[in-house]
Amino acid sequence: MACQWALVANNGEVQHVVSSAADDDYTEGEVYHGLTAIKVAYDADPLTLIQTQYRVNGTWATREARTTGYQDWTNNAWVFNSTNFWIEVRRDRDGRLGACDWTQSADSPVSDSKKAEWATYRTGIRNVPASNSSVTDIDGIAWPTEPS
Repeated sequence: MACQWALVANNGEVQHVVSSAADDDYTEGEVYHGLTAIKVAYDADPLTLIQTQYRVNGTWATREARTTGYQDWTNNAWVFNSTNFWIEVRRDRDGRLGACDWTQSADSPVSDSKKAEWATYRTGIRNVPASNSSVTDIDGIAWPTEPS
């Protein structure tokens, strides 16, 4: 009979749930590519296992689901990963800057006054990490308003 296996990281977090064609595809407690195989019920919902279950001291425990993509499971708790969060914010910032680079070139078709508005906007974009340093949710970032 086919079964499901939870592949669990050292921190107890379920990384993958796989269905195997045969019961002997995996061995309970064996490590595969750094993840420990734990047999789970065939009808267990993989998404539920990944989001709300973890292993601690050899047993299953329940946890709240991750609230943002910028959390890591550490010491049996969700911990905000500011490094990953700010990488994403800076990626967005860089895209916004790139989209309006043309406004600052010498041969830009915008007037000098509009060019100054765009320069102020671009400064605001560059300052987003510093001016939002306490934000922990991507939707909480205060972006400057693009000139019209």
